[in-house]
Amino acid sequence: MMHFQGMLTMKRLLASVSLVALLAGCAVTPAPFSKDELAAQSAADRSEMFKGGEPLAGPLTVAEAIARALRYNLDKRSKMMEEALALGQLDVDRFDLLPKLTANAGYTERSEPNATRSRDLYNQTTGTGNPSYSADRFARTADLTMSWNILDFGLTYFTAKSNADRALVATERRRKAVHNLISEVRFAYWRAAAYQTLKSDVEKAVAEARLALDKARLVERENLKAPAESLRYQKSLLETLRQLTAIQQELSTARIELAALINVPPGTEIALAVPEAMSPPDWTVSLERMEEQAFVNNPDLREQGYLTRISVDDTKKAIIKMLPGVTFTGSRNYDYNSFLMDNHWYEAGAKLSWNLMNIISGPSALKYAETNEAVAKARRIALRMAVLAQVHISERQFRNATSQFEQSDELWKVDRRLAELSDAKAANDASGMLERVAGRASAIASQLRRFQTYAQLEQAYAKMQATMGDDLLPDSIAAQDLPGLSATIAARLETWGRMPEAVALVPTPAAPAPVTSIKLSPAPQPPAAPQPAAPQPTAKPVSALGWLGLDDSTAPAKAAAP
Repeated sequence: MMHFQGMLTMKRLLASVSLVALLAGCAVTPAPFSKDELAAQSAADRSEMFKGGEPLAGPLTVAEAIARALRYNLDKRSKMMEEALALGQLDVDRFDLLPKLTANAGYTERSEPNATRSRDLYNQTTGTGNPSYSADRFARTADLTMSWNILDFGLTYFTAKSNADRALVATERRRKAVHNLISEVRFAYWRAAAYQTLKSDVEKAVAEARLALDKARLVERENLKAPAESLRYQKSLLETLRQLTAIQQELSTARIELAALINVPPGTEIALAVPEAMSPPDWTVSLERMEEQAFVNNPDLREQGYLTRISVDDTKKAIIKMLPGVTFTGSRNYDYNSFLMDNHWYEAGAKLSWNLMNIISGPSALKYAETNEAVAKARRIALRMAVLAQVHISERQFRNATSQFEQSDELWKVDRRLAELSDAKAANDASGMLERVAGRASAIASQLRRFQTYAQLEQAYAKMQATMGDDLLPDSIAAQDLPGLSATIAARLETWGRMPEAVALVPTPAAPAPVTSIKLSPAPQPPAAPQPAAPQPTAKPVSALGWLGLDDSTAPAKAAAP
């Protein structure tokens, strides 16, 4: 009777568990976010986006803009977190190299004892005695087992080496992200500087052009001039007004782009410390030294080198998989069966296992791994050629940008003087106003082109440094506060690009290391007359790769003549 009740209880328990599992499976349905949840998540993310950023205090210099981008830019943060994740995986892999230590515990219950009868082996007759059993209905077991497989250890070792190289790959990708970020910040800074410098002049010129246009329409309505002459006059004013509006639109997004890069709210008013004098950086490093620097420090080449090493480790893993595995085990066991003489005992053993299918598939896997290794090597050599071309292209882009800036600077000086002459000569009649508005518009367009070409010059200079893998700051600087980081970057910008003595990749005659310097000051300078830029040394031509120049297609059209 007692056994019958226990069996009934067990059936009821199994039925209850099955019903609960069935209901849990049916209860899983899609649950989209509610509007309140989305709003709360949006508010939390917005707060997290600008969390920890120091408020802007005073005019922003180039060095401080770069420092803020390096500390607070969200893309930079994500690259750093990817690097930290890769390093964390490396710590996990170290534990995988250790033997496995497993603890097991179990409990089983039978409704009836595991009773048996014996059968004679020769005459196949079953004993007539009462059944017997040698195990409790309630069984409790436990063991602590340590095992170590040599084959798994070898595979895990090379996997850990590959993950260590992947951590280095993440480091190189972070370096590349920093290089691109610095280039973007320098370009956006000078576009925002153009917005700050030209905003009031553009608004004043637009207001004056609209006033002149209203007067011209009044003259047309009162028939004070011939209709064709009045319409031509209005057309010239409208063309000038269109040019000024295009300049406003060109500059309207510059401050927003800079705010996004330094991770401040887009609507923040940013005052920039714009230097009065702008001159191109002095770059005298030879192309041969630039090639050597790029071959050693370029982050793309370093990343591809680590990927090649990973492919070599994959080949070794393919070889190891073809070998047999030996497993050593040792355990402490517990069994609380009351029929046992000893409930506690130790076990030790060794086991040889060999997956024979790996012998069949091994040659194909090995061939694939070797092919992958060859592809990685070919990719590395192709990338080295691409980097070599990038060095020459970036150097030529820098030279072209320097030439364009010098031409734009000279043109701005001429247009500025013409505008001053127009202001001095203009009277209150309509034709004089048109000449003054057109002269101002032309001067503003020339100054905008001057800022644009200088922004392209700064971007080309930063890209040239990025191609060579010349880091602006070492990793240890990241621990400084924002003012200290800004001061360090300002000092580094003065000497950034000076090539230290390095081991040459090819035999080259001994020569003193060329020196380059940056003549921009991160702080505002007192007003001074612009000085003509010194002529740049002519680079050694390399006809095999060709040259690639910059195009000044974004410059606004010149104002229509009256």
